[in-house]
Amino acid sequence: MSDVLSPAPKTVQPLPPVKRKKVKETEVGRSSAMTWVWNTVGLALAVVMAFPIYWMIITTFKTNKDLISKDPTFWPSTFSLDSYRTIFEDDQFLPSLGHTLVLTLGAVVLGVAVGFLAAVGVARFNFRGRNFFIVTMLVVQMVPLLAIIIPLFVVMNSLNMTGGLFGVILAYLVFTVPYVIWTLRSFIVNIPAELDEAAMVDGCTQWGAFFRIILPLTMPGLITTSVYSWIQAWNEFIVAKTLLGTSGMNTSMTWLTFYSTTPTRGADYGAQMAGGLLVSLPVIILFVFFQKKVSAGLTAGAVKG
Repeated sequence: MSDVLSPAPKTVQPLPPVKRKKVKETEVGRSSAMTWVWNTVGLALAVVMAFPIYWMIITTFKTNKDLISKDPTFWPSTFSLDSYRTIFEDDQFLPSLGHTLVLTLGAVVLGVAVGFLAAVGVARFNFRGRNFFIVTMLVVQMVPLLAIIIPLFVVMNSLNMTGGLFGVILAYLVFTVPYVIWTLRSFIVNIPAELDEAAMVDGCTQWGAFFRIILPLTMPGLITTSVYSWIQAWNEFIVAKTLLGTSGMNTSMTWLTFYSTTPTRGADYGAQMAGGLLVSLPVIILFVFFQKKVSAGLTAGAVKG
């Protein structure tokens, strides 16, 4: 009876949604006008910086008529591959490129291997003269290569290592190893030592902790240092010219310099540009291919250590 007399429950009508005015969010201290101005300035600077590269590339496709014209042409009237054909017909180009590849690979592999182990020792172990060693690595990078080329030649000549590729590879370690040690040390310092200790508690040896903990976490730094060591070794000129001068062997840089100064090829600007582009192309491809890895490695090591 009480159920019949009880009033039915009232249904609550939902309130209509309140319309709120959209407030335009703007970043503090930034105006759209200044953004356009700075974007225009950045674009103009990019065009100025990219124009020499464009001119170098477009020159390789020009004919002799366009090259010797008194009025510069910003686009070739006829595309020609004669400049590249001239470079590949030179019997010294491919051997010089092969020598550069061997020297660069040897310098990068040995430099990164030796420098990485030394960086681990500096970052993980305390020993007498540790701070002095770190400062020495920094000072060595500040010394110009021309300042040590004569004593370097005297030492290598006394060891009968001039005139061969192996001697040049060892000489390249002078500037690759200090760079690798100084760079990788900051990566390894920022890896907590507790991870190594935990791995050894779980049964890993010291080498096992190295391969399972330190090596994978330092991989971005290894890629970064390898790329920059490759660029340094590939573009090096004075050490290769000094140590290989007695044997007649050339690297790509020494060959390009000799090619540009010969009487028969000194005025062949198209072939010179083609040779310079072909010599630079491996470094450009390598840097573009590992660009993301290099950026990640730079930001990962950009902390205080």
